[in-house]
Amino acid sequence: MVGLSDSHGLMEALAQHRPDLLLLDVQMPGPSGFDLCRILRSTPEWQELPVLLITAHLGLEFRLAAFQAGADDYLSKPVLREELRARVQARLERSRLSRERAERDALTGLLLRRPFIDGLRARLAESQRQGRPLALCFLDVDHFKKVNDQYGHLAGDRVLTRLGRLLGARFRREDVRGRWGGEEFVVALLGETAASAKEILSRTAAELSGMTFEGDAGETFRITFSAGIAVSPADGDSVEVLLKTADARLYRAKANGRNRIET
Repeated sequence: MVGLSDSHGLMEALAQHRPDLLLLDVQMPGPSGFDLCRILRSTPEWQELPVLLITAHLGLEFRLAAFQAGADDYLSKPVLREELRARVQARLERSRLSRERAERDALTGLLLRRPFIDGLRARLAESQRQGRPLALCFLDVDHFKKVNDQYGHLAGDRVLTRLGRLLGARFRREDVRGRWGGEEFVVALLGETAASAKEILSRTAAELSGMTFEGDAGETFRITFSAGIAVSPADGDSVEVLLKTADARLYRAKANGRNRIET
């Protein structure tokens, strides 16, 4: 927890500490808590930050002003420790759930493209600090259009859901997994070489190919995926280069007959 004696350094403190929640006293030196709340709500970076206002007054006029300024909740002085803890925990949990809904694909439960790239940048920086490799893997379900056309779009959704769950369950917590779009998925594996990443993906591919799926009319079918792997630092030291290289190798895998992994 970080405290400020006045409001003048608030924006700098937010940028430095990146808090999960902000407590604002309505009466403080400089701009009021109402003014600061309005400023935050007009700043794209902080529009979703949970804000709790603290005040000695809880009349109707205050409550209306608090919500009109953009506050999420308010507390009256003297602040009871138990109430403060309960309200903060509730707001943090709501914020976490809201952030997950915004960052994750509803069908597969994996990260969407933008939050995946954010996670990839963080893992890449970590790998560079530690002098460890990082493997970026692009996966694409083979003949997915045929699955939709022959077995129905609900069957296609079941394929994507199952693959998403498989990717979510078979990797380490520090690995970053996402749905790139359509039938394409991405995985970043910290500390893995091209050879070890290929071995890990091969196990996942074998597990997926052994699953039986059901079409909308009750018929059964199986699926496979193709993949391309790029590794930092051997293939590049930037997110953009790694994405481009892994994507090119994915298309090489598809051109070479599919159901294969190219490094």
